[in-house]
Order: sequence, then structure tokens, then C-alpha cells
Amino acid sequence: MKTILLSIAAVFTGFAAMAQCVPATSFTGSGFAFTPTQLSTVYACAGCGDQERVLSLKTLTDTTLSVVVGNNPPLEVTVFADYFRVDSIGGLPAGISYTTDASYDTTYDAIDNPNGYWINPGDTATGFTSTTGCITFSGSAADWTAAVSGGPNNDGIYPIEVYIDVRAVDFLPAAIGNVVGYNTWLSDMGALLPAFGDPNFTTNGIRYEATTLQVVASGVGINDQVLGNFGDVKNHPNPFTSTTTVSFELKEKVADLQFAVYDILGAVVYSESLNPTVGNNRINFTSENLPSGVYVYTLSDGKSIVTRKMNVQ
Repeated sequence: MKTILLSIAAVFTGFAAMAQCVPATSFTGSGFAFTPTQLSTVYACAGCGDQERVLSLKTLTDTTLSVVVGNNPPLEVTVFADYFRVDSIGGLPAGISYTTDASYDTTYDAIDNPNGYWINPGDTATGFTSTTGCITFSGSAADWTAAVSGGPNNDGIYPIEVYIDVRAVDFLPAAIGNVVGYNTWLSDMGALLPAFGDPNFTTNGIRYEATTLQVVASGVGINDQVLGNFGDVKNHPNPFTSTTTVSFELKEKVADLQFAVYDILGAVVYSESLNPTVGNNRINFTSENLPSGVYVYTLSDGKSIVTRKMNVQ
């Protein structure tokens, strides 16, 4: 049975600033997978500090591919893959760097591969099993702020391409054309790459359109403009120590309204689904164990959204 290589796991995860890179565990299937497909939004401002976002991945296991070399009939080839490395990552905002949690050999990796390797446990006799890893994207407050309204469409959304190089410890059969599958990296297979019949097999490894990253201006310092279906929106008291009341006017009936509160780094600290009425509505929000500081809250009906700030003392 053939393994689907380009699966993308749609599981939400995001990490606040300077979080340690810890891979997600919620993967299914045997193909290569990334999570999340949408990294948590970066809320950027000059005073928001350095921030990080984390992309998790799961390596592929022993994989059977249909390979066509020249005019020969298709050949079913099992690839035993043991080592994986990041070759390059495209689409990141300027100034944003990345690191990985991959194992690092100080003797060789500093020259050959500064990002280290993810290694599948197992061997060719018993087969290999997949492992998980993660990639951390890091930037300063200035770098993230400069990324606001950037990207291909100038909307702050950055599609990210990750190139993962894969080492075949062996092929079955042992060779494809003139390439022997013994500790051979995909990026070194050269003229054999078209035989896989997949344009994502490149001289930089396998190309994955892994995720998107959105960078928006932080709600800190926003003005109180009214958007779409919402009238006046405010919370009182503000600042507050334990409880505040968010009052808002709704112009038209909606089936569902989302209320969410974010910390200054964009992490969701509270969310609630509401069924409001037309006219004036209230939400009693309790800060509970939230540390003091500035928070941003949003009201969204799926078409309109309004953002305000609150201060917890």
C-alpha cells in the first residue's frame, strides 16, 4: 500500500513568546504531516517584545512509491527512510529566523547541517517508525512589526514552504536506475527525481506547503472604531482587578457570536460562544488568575469584527 506523503494535519497549536519547542503529538497516518495549518496569529507592536511560533511535524515511515525510469514500466520501490533534516524554509517575513529541536552532532552538523537531524527509530530488518519534531520561528518586536501588512497579497499572511531532505538508508530493490539506496539523500538523487512523478521532490528535498503565518498590528493603542454589525462596544470598569462588564450593541440578529480575549502576544486566554439579541448586550468577564497587564478582546459574528483593549490590575 502506498503511503501518502503530502498529508497536512489540521490541528491547532501555538506557543507564546519564547516558549520551548515541544512537538505536538496529535498526528494520524503514516505519511509526513505538519501541524498546525494555521499558526497562531502574531500580534505585533513596538513594545510587544520578541515572539516565537512553533510548527510541529511527523516524519514518514517506510514508503512504497511507483517509480518510472525512462521508458521502463512502473517499478514499485520501498524506501526505508531514517534521517530527516530541514534544507530551507521559504515565505517567512524578513528578519524572522528558525531553529529546530532535531538532534545535533557537534562534530559534523556545524558544517554539514546546522539544524540537526530527526531520526526514525528502527532498522531495515524490522522497519522504521516515525518520530516527531518541531521548528521554531523567532523574531524581534521590530521584525514582527515590519511584517504587518506584508506577504504576497500585502495582507500580513505568509504562506510558508518547508523543504525537508530525506535520507534513504536503503531501497527495495536495492537500486533505482543508477542510484543505489544506501544512505542516499533525496537532494543528491539528481536525474532520478523526475522518476518519482512528484514535482514536490526537488534538489532541496521534499517541498511542503506546510502552514500559513499571519502578522497583524497589536490591539494595544487601537482606536475605538465601530465595524459592521456592531454599535458601541466598551468594557467597564477598565482597568479592573477581577470582573469587568463588556457591553455592546448589535444591529442585526446573528446565530452565533464569538467573544475572545488574547494576551499581548496573541495567545487566547478565554473564548466563549454567545447567542445575543438585537440591541444592547452584556458579557461579564472575570480575570480569574490572569496576571496584570494589557489584553485585547474581540467580538465577531463571522462577517464583522471589533477589537478593544482591557487592562487587568
